Amino acid sequence: GGRDERGRMRILYVCSDLGIPVLGNRGGSIHVRSLVSAFSRAGHSVVLASPRLTKSSWETPARLDVPVIHVPPRSVTDSASRSVAAYLATVGSTSPLADELRRILYNNDLADALRRQFREARPDIVYERCAIYGTAGAAIADALGVPLLLEVNAPLLLEDQLYRSGKGLGEVAMAAERWTVTRADAVLVVSAALREYVVSLGVAQERVHTIANGIDEALFRPGPREPAVRARWGLDGEPIVGFVGGYQPWHGLDALPALLERLLPRHPAVRLVVVGDGRGRRDFERQIEARGLAESVRVTGAIPHDEVPALIREFDVAVAPYPPPAHDFYFSPLKLFEYMGCAAAIAAPRLGQIEEVIRHGETGLLYSPSDPEALADACDRLLSDRALARSLGLKAAVEVHDKYTWDHNAARITRIAETLVEKRAVAP
Repeated sequence: GGRDERGRMRILYVCSDLGIPVLGNRGGSIHVRSLVSAFSRAGHSVVLASPRLTKSSWETPARLDVPVIHVPPRSVTDSASRSVAAYLATVGSTSPLADELRRILYNNDLADALRRQFREARPDIVYERCAIYGTAGAAIADALGVPLLLEVNAPLLLEDQLYRSGKGLGEVAMAAERWTVTRADAVLVVSAALREYVVSLGVAQERVHTIANGIDEALFRPGPREPAVRARWGLDGEPIVGFVGGYQPWHGLDALPALLERLLPRHPAVRLVVVGDGRGRRDFERQIEARGLAESVRVTGAIPHDEVPALIREFDVAVAPYPPPAHDFYFSPLKLFEYMGCAAAIAAPRLGQIEEVIRHGETGLLYSPSDPEALADACDRLLSDRALARSLGLKAAVEVHDKYTWDHNAARITRIAETLVEKRAVAP
């Protein structure tokens, strides 16, 4: 390894997920960059390896002050995937097999490339963001003889079955997940529910560490409202209920049109501002138009992550309208921490980690996730009692800056990594 006398580490961060453009605006992209940047700020040497940099050629890459190794799939992998796709088209099948095969084969591409690149100058640790079929990080760590720290953000197979096509190669994905998590020297999960899930796969309790998501505290902080931000989005001092996030079904955007309809009779000038983009955006906008709510709604689409805090600071109420899931609430909602960082007054459901982080009546208002009227009542209370909203927001900001930052997470992960490196150094 290459640790110096001051304890600085060489960290190879591996993101094998073909769906995460590491320099893009997706939630996973932001998560990767935030932690990588925190490692770098702490003085560690970090290299990020990924198959995808941006969502499209037209997207401006986010700035990241660490080396990024772009490892696209090899031509033989793409050729195999295309051949399978052509066969499926010939027989009239809509099977996702071609895409799934590409994901599987890519792990070999990435592992081979990184083994060659780091054979003569090994990292101290490999840090991998868990991906469906993801085995590259474990293979690289084993080949280089260094510890693997595996970050698990979701039960990926369950998520694929419930929220995406659900047509992936389930048996293969399950075997790959179990193979990887049981080879990791440490597994880092974002919630208590995920901890239980990982242990159920056969990982020893003492190797699993729960580390919730966090914020970049230099970006997400309390501050004054900016007239230029309101002008850009056609806002003129109206009270704002705001949402930040994607359009995946688990985020609960379907609840927002009904919420607005309940609030408008009590607060006729209220505006709903939705920050983010995704495949469900057009369906959401159609709902808004069909219900005659377009004048009261602003949808920003995708914006650079460093522009999000200024919008959150405009929110009079920030919502996280997660519906009650058909499974354990395993999320560690990034939006929740970012709302808190900007001192927004939060209305959120009593679910999983949300109830652990938000103290009802102190740092936000909680409501029953199965009660749409309770969400509207919480928003109404915050819109009507501005003193309460300010108090909750400021206390939430103190809480998140004290406990939930990427710098805190990086420091904790580094301590775990140092212990693993030291154990290897003294092992016979």
